[in-house]
Order: sequence, then C-alpha cells, then structure tokens
Amino acid sequence: MSTEKAPLHARSVQHDFAWKLRLTHPDRAEIRVEWHGRPVVFDPVQVQPGDLVVLTSAAPDRIRGTAAAVASGARPDVIADQAILDWLRKQGGVGPDSAPGGEVSGVRFDAVAYTAPAPVRAGTHFLKASIGALRPRITLAALAESARIAPVEGVKPRAWQLTFPAGRLVHLDLALTRATPPAWLQAAQVLHGADWLIVGCAYGESEAVAAQIGVFGAGQVLVTELVNGERRARGLPTEGVTLLRDRLHAAKIPAHVFATQASYRFE
Repeated sequence: MSTEKAPLHARSVQHDFAWKLRLTHPDRAEIRVEWHGRPVVFDPVQVQPGDLVVLTSAAPDRIRGTAAAVASGARPDVIADQAILDWLRKQGGVGPDSAPGGEVSGVRFDAVAYTAPAPVRAGTHFLKASIGALRPRITLAALAESARIAPVEGVKPRAWQLTFPAGRLVHLDLALTRATPPAWLQAAQVLHGADWLIVGCAYGESEAVAAQIGVFGAGQVLVTELVNGERRARGLPTEGVTLLRDRLHAAKIPAHVFATQASYRFE
C-alpha cells in the first residue's frame, strides 16, 4: 500500500493499473474507486463521464451531485436503492446499467440497509436556533433542498460491498453508532472479512465505531471523513478521525486516516 496527497485529476486514467485498487477522497462524502475496469464513485459531488455511481443514501449531501447530473441530461449509470432510482428517473433519467445491486461492469454490488443517525439538515432544532438567524440564506437553501428530495429522504441508507476480481471493498458509511443493534451486526455477516473497509463516524460516535469495527475482520480499515464537510457548511462543530485511528491501532486493527483530498493505492 502507498499513500499520496496531491492535486486530483478530474477524470480517472484508463489503463491497466499496477495496483489492485486506488481510492481517492476528493470532497464531502465522495469516494472514487479506480481499478483496471470502469471507475466507481460513491456519493459524487460531480459525476464524471463514464463513472459508475453508487449512492449510499438519499440524504441531500449524498444525492445532490447525481441529481444535478441527471437534471443536466447526463443519464449516469447509478447503483442505488430502487426508490432512489425511481426518483432519479422522474428527474431526468439514469443510464441503462443502473440497478439496485447485482453484477455491473465486472463488479458485484451487495448491500445491507441500516438505520441512520440523525441527519445533518436545516430542519433540526439546533440548526434553526443557532444558524437560522445568522445564515438565513444557507438555512433556506438547505430547507428547499430537503423538501425537493422529500419523496426519497426516508429511504434507509445502505452499507455496500463491492467485489472486484482483486478483492472485496466494503463501505460501512455511518452504520456504526451507539444505537446500532447487535442483531444488525449479526445480519451484516456478508460484509465481514473484506480486503478494504471504509468506515465513517457520525459526530460523537467514535467510541461506538472503535468498539464495533473489529468484528468485521477487515484487512485494511480506512477511517474516513464523510460528514465534516457537510457539518462545516452548516456551521456545525466537527471532529477529526485521527484519534479514532489511534484507538484502532492500539487495538491492533490496521487502520488509516482517509481525509479529504487523500488517496491510497493498494498494490
């Protein structure tokens, strides 16, 4: 494995990579996955031509970039919950390879739904009280966006497993919190033993992530900043993931910080 932090290219380089997988974290919750086949991108801020998009949920920050691409007539191929696909089709359409799961472009997509922590949106009491008066334009824009995607906002988010020829990648997103039931951890057996595991941390939930991540037995754990960009935009406090990574190291779990604008190559 090697790590790099440098300016990111807008498009993936198409050639036979000398590594098994390259993961790049451009901004917000977007994670780009490059291998010798078609690029896969989770929750893109901006969809690039040829991307195979995977949506972890219908939360505004996760679906915004894909919805914009659909509205522009781009018709990207999207892997997502069926309700999200149906909604995107009404907004302008998606590509022919769009599906709720299964094998697409040489990659197997499997998902396990989970109950999300409280979303970051302008409708919460905290945001109304602390931000509404200070940043009315931001608050009103967030409220309008939430209303626009209301038909799918209640869809449960998904933890995704992608099976590539060279190994398995699991994106747990924000599934691990104090409220995560033991029954869900048991039901998520399909996600155990991945070669690479992406895990986010909802605000204030680092202790829960540290306590639960070990049961997944992943080869490499990437502790990923998935919510800080959204929280900063809303004027909310944030917490880094370095201390969580350190706790996992102390527990003998191979973990790495996956910050915005960072990139990892696994050889």
